[in-house]
Amino acid sequence: MDLSQITDSLQRDAVWVVFLNVLLQQAGLPVPAVPTLLLAGSLALSSGQLANMLAAAILASVIADWMWYLAGRAFGYRVLTGLCRLSINPGSCVSQTEARFVRWGLGSLVVAKFIPGFSTVAPPIAGALRMRLPGFVLAAAAGAALWAGLALGPGGFCARKCIRRSACSISMPAAR
Repeated sequence: MDLSQITDSLQRDAVWVVFLNVLLQQAGLPVPAVPTLLLAGSLALSSGQLANMLAAAILASVIADWMWYLAGRAFGYRVLTGLCRLSINPGSCVSQTEARFVRWGLGSLVVAKFIPGFSTVAPPIAGALRMRLPGFVLAAAAGAALWAGLALGPGGFCARKCIRRSACSISMPAAR
């Protein structure tokens, strides 16, 4: 498989790769989503799929957040306690996280994606505190759109700048 075949494959499946990567990362698995979004943003320039990639990232993030929300609603603080066991300071994790969430309200879901650890625990807290589902989904989608847009955008910007300067042309040795 040569470089052009790999690039074609990545461009063809980029939307699904973004969806799956973001879904797994937002579900709490240690999968790096931001590098994938940066690469996808650079591929979106040539494939014209930026809107599809952004929609896939938002949908995946909201689905994962909704699952955590439902877990928090069904099991309350037991979910948060379980998640906090994995943190560096499990003793203060629950109280600090709840205090932030109560202070910031719906806005905490918008900024949660930018605070490591908080993005995983904010949705179950929303469920445990019985936040209304429409408000939760709207705030989670707004945060996901901001987060994914800020990750996809630089990839597209860098690719555009690179193409303008022709700095990206890599000469590959001819196959023998």
